[in-house]
Amino acid sequence: MTALREQLLANNEKINWVPEYLKQGRFGEWLREVKDWNLSRERYWGTPLPVWECEKCDEIKVVGSIRELGKKIKDLHRPHIDSIFFDCPKCSGKMRRASAVLDAWFDSGSMPLAQWHYPFENKEKIDERAAFPADFICEAIDQTRGWFYTLLAISTLLDLGPAYKNVISLGHVLDTKGQKMSKSRGNIVKPLDLINEFGADTVRWYFYTINPVGDPKRFDLKDIKDKYNRFFGTLYNTYIFYQTYIDKNFKPQNNFRPKNILDKWVVSLQNSLIAEMTEKLENYDVVGAARAFEDFIGELSNWYVRRSRRRFQKPETAAEKNEATQTLYRVLLVCSRLAAPFIPFLSEEIYLGLKMGKMPESVHLCDYPEPDKKLIDKKMEEGMKAARDIAAKALAERAGAGIKVRQPLNQLKVKSEKLKVERELLELIKDEINVKEIIFDETLKIEIKLDKKITKELKGEGIIRELIRQIQDMRKEAGFTRANKMQLKLETKNQALAKLFDSWEKFIGKETLAKKFESGKREVKFDLEKELVVEREKIKTAIKKIL
Repeated sequence: MTALREQLLANNEKINWVPEYLKQGRFGEWLREVKDWNLSRERYWGTPLPVWECEKCDEIKVVGSIRELGKKIKDLHRPHIDSIFFDCPKCSGKMRRASAVLDAWFDSGSMPLAQWHYPFENKEKIDERAAFPADFICEAIDQTRGWFYTLLAISTLLDLGPAYKNVISLGHVLDTKGQKMSKSRGNIVKPLDLINEFGADTVRWYFYTINPVGDPKRFDLKDIKDKYNRFFGTLYNTYIFYQTYIDKNFKPQNNFRPKNILDKWVVSLQNSLIAEMTEKLENYDVVGAARAFEDFIGELSNWYVRRSRRRFQKPETAAEKNEATQTLYRVLLVCSRLAAPFIPFLSEEIYLGLKMGKMPESVHLCDYPEPDKKLIDKKMEEGMKAARDIAAKALAERAGAGIKVRQPLNQLKVKSEKLKVERELLELIKDEINVKEIIFDETLKIEIKLDKKITKELKGEGIIRELIRQIQDMRKEAGFTRANKMQLKLETKNQALAKLFDSWEKFIGKETLAKKFESGKREVKFDLEKELVVEREKIKTAIKKIL
């Protein structure tokens, strides 16, 4: 027994355990205290014990194959196998099969060998390690004394080494209070109910990301809903955004290389993600890989798409929109391949929506992405992070002062000179926090200082931007699409406000797609009329689709 114990422990050392502490912990302790394994069970169903005993002298015969039975039999299970008798070679008695069946875990532990009918067939597949050991197995933590153990025990007894190279041991699913789920407690959750409400992908993603793989999972319906709304909603809405603004004649360009800093940044970030996910998956860190992907989708939507929205909706040139579209197309396509092992259904839907030309018929027929290290620019990624940190601090100052983001401000002073040479990053910060200029000042005692003084000119611009937002809401309410031009009428009793509208007419028209702009009282049958309120001023507003 000592020699067997040492061999079990030695084989365990060759296995990669996730979580790692189980190797020497729960599983290692079980091996060090190795218990006798009673292979027989007094049951009816199961693999019959191939042992025959003489009724008179207790002679035992162990049968190793069907051929040794020397009889034709179609079904080796009970009751058929029990009808076979042998003459005892030592006395005149009859040998009857022992009534026991094999422990079901012996069947499970024999699986890697039994599936090949080893050693009677395919012996070379096992002996030459062509189909043995398994690269990876996965089951719940209780299998440290079940399947994980029996697999190792049988392969060790046959001197074949460990039956598996890697194992992921999952924590149990508990209720919100940490109690075991059971029908008697009334705290069970039916998987099909969850799948019907949220989809199989959501349930899978929940278990991939909610906590470390080996920890118990306190199942909470709110967490499932959160994953459904935040992660899946964000990913799918990003895909829908792309589909909404793609031109009908769009075609992916071969060897496309972006020039815009946002495009270069998101491509760099995604290639860094590919490298990170690949490394984690190769080390069986499924949770780490999934969480990294989830973080990237947040960056893609909340920064890249949001900051690129104008390039899709109101580009200055066709080339500007094409560059943004080419970038987002490729990023989403790679995302579908990265996520395919985790969320196969949504990945397939996105992939099929992007599929063009002679691409494979399914995302699941594609190779897993490999990182293009030439496109990874860590310095740019760090610069973008620094820019976002500055923007976040400035926006927090705005919020603290109660100044809306649509209200332009004159100036932001920044102490750090990290971004001084990155003109494109400075433009992103200016646009994000809505300031006219950024000044670097090393004498500042704090990292940033936002000029919160609102001049008459800045106040006027803020009013116009708020008005545009409300007009855009009217367009949406009226059912206008981005392709629809419109006639716009604004009426106000405030002469200063009317003069402001006149001076910003072209800007208002461009932003709201208003081809005709009126401030008079000519009678026209409009599609929608409303009284808008901006800075406590009432503005009669009417819109009419003209194209």
